[in-house]
Amino acid sequence: MLAFLACLAATQVPIDQPPRLRTILNNGAAILVEKAPTAKTLSVELFASSRGTEETPTTNGLRHLLEHLIARGPKGDLDVKLETASGFLEAETLRDAMEFKITVPSGQLPLALQIVEQLMQMPAVTTDTIKHEGQIIEQEAALRDDSSKFSAAAWTQAYGDKGMDVMGNPDVIRNATPTMLEKIHRTQFSGPNLAITVVGDIDLDAATKACSNILSKAPSLILAKSVRSKGMGGDAVAQAVGEGRALPLNGWRSPETAARIAAAFALASEADDSFIICTPAAGQGLVLFGRLGVRSGLAATIAKAKAPELFNRGRALARAWILGMLDSTGGIADNRGLLLVEEFDLKPETLLENLDTMKYQSFVAAMGAFQSNAAVTVEGK
Repeated sequence: MLAFLACLAATQVPIDQPPRLRTILNNGAAILVEKAPTAKTLSVELFASSRGTEETPTTNGLRHLLEHLIARGPKGDLDVKLETASGFLEAETLRDAMEFKITVPSGQLPLALQIVEQLMQMPAVTTDTIKHEGQIIEQEAALRDDSSKFSAAAWTQAYGDKGMDVMGNPDVIRNATPTMLEKIHRTQFSGPNLAITVVGDIDLDAATKACSNILSKAPSLILAKSVRSKGMGGDAVAQAVGEGRALPLNGWRSPETAARIAAAFALASEADDSFIICTPAAGQGLVLFGRLGVRSGLAATIAKAKAPELFNRGRALARAWILGMLDSTGGIADNRGLLLVEEFDLKPETLLENLDTMKYQSFVAAMGAFQSNAAVTVEGK
């Protein structure tokens, strides 16, 4: 009997782990790990929600400045540490979160999480470092592409002070102090505002435990959920050449959001060299499509568009956009994490489900909205 049991145990197939594992810690921090068995690289991303630190006229640009300072690391050597291991770090400030993207070769999870732990620390800040990073931000602003200028103008028109350009106000950045930045850091890097995503050839349980050891150290705060008022249409001007048309969105879960995104892709497909900008968000957002050039003819393109011919195309293009976000370890970590840090159960597939059930009438209404007072028309200057 013992020999039989030993043989049976030896032939049993171990239970596979699920494709991904989401964990919420007691302090409110979130972790999502996803296994990609054939991946040659490992993506680890840290997200710090802007909940409680949203842009105001007196703070516009401080989060962006803080992101620059954090990305340097406590000793200013994070980039060197990663480069010696064939890895790299990217950092970005969005309206709803600050994100740090670490890419390393497969098997380098300990190194990536060591970097994450350093990114969570408040860096040493002096007036000299503020001045230096402020100058770099001004250089970034001078080099930004025209499509992002159209997006910034549309956001400000639609949401006013709740949609200010996260690139920041140069005067606010120049007058920043270490105390101001420390206050923002304490809130952004508290438990409820933090999330880590890990995607690659990993053991889900081991990766989750390693992330928990880091995030569990963050303090727990009670933070009110930030809510933007309903977006407004109107006219805006961008310091760029071309034209853009945008519609406010009511959040990632809304069926209307799916219809408006599908309509934007459908209309953009009718214009040569067009672009679309839309960042997944739990709350109020924006979808913008446009065309760069002296005479874009965007208004005529929208007026000629035929909903019956574009319904299936718009849905297919919107689906391809979502699926394209999930075709690499970095894309998966980026997009799942951005939604996770806003709402624990929000995921990219939510939009796919709404696209699959989208009614033709909803699509027609979205097409019409691009020609209504609900739309933001951005003219280039």
